[in-house]
Amino acid sequence: MGKPDYTQIFIVEDDKFYAGVIRHALESRNFMNVKVLTSGEDCINNMHLNPEIILMDYMLGENHLDGMETMKQIRKMGNAVQIIFLTSVDELEVATNTIKAGAYDYVVKSEAAIERIRNLIRRITFENHIKKENMVLKRSRKVVLSIIFLLSLGIIILALIQILG
Repeated sequence: MGKPDYTQIFIVEDDKFYAGVIRHALESRNFMNVKVLTSGEDCINNMHLNPEIILMDYMLGENHLDGMETMKQIRKMGNAVQIIFLTSVDELEVATNTIKAGAYDYVVKSEAAIERIRNLIRRITFENHIKKENMVLKRSRKVVLSIIFLLSLGIIILALIQILG
């Protein structure tokens, strides 16, 4: 059994059975922080939980925001969450439009969908890990450069004191 992964994942799916299948598949792979939401509105209202990944149905039932409109509102919030669309619509144009609008990927609901979702989540978590490491390295570099600058300044000041004093 692998170590627990606490990546915050939202499943936004109006089909509760399908959402449960996805949740179970992810939890069986040690994803411990999976939240199921049944509408775009619920998703938007829970963005304060800062999900890293959202698996979202393209069509979220009547009288609710659809997946594309939900994603647009999330992007307006300035959130950099990765969104993977789930849909039974297997059309290249729809897939292309979601990617152009800012989705990470597009998964057609099928027997292979669960494994594809797992692979995409692994890839996103790896990419996020690399981004965080790069940020730490950039900060460390700034600190080291600041220390070098201050030490150099100190040496110059000491040298001036010796010359003038």
